[in-house]
Amino acid sequence: MDDLQRYTPVIDRFLCGTMPRMNHARHLDIANILVRLPHGRALVHLGLQITAIRAGVPEKYSQAMTDRYLDELDGQLPPLERFADIL
Repeated sequence: MDDLQRYTPVIDRFLCGTMPRMNHARHLDIANILVRLPHGRALVHLGLQITAIRAGVPEKYSQAMTDRYLDELDGQLPPLERFADIL
């Protein structure tokens, strides 16, 4: 199985705006997964927008802040164990 396919449940939950335990570290882990996909940067923006809207705080999403952190990613896939709560 392709490494990225193992992260499908993570990607799906994030893009649905239903990822549990969202914090800054988890955002970065998810971004490191998504940037490996075609249009990954756009998917990160979309997922964060959906998450903020579903949480009732759309103003918390910042395109500029997201771009800043995306530019600083190390590009390493996080260990699957970090998502044991959804896998």
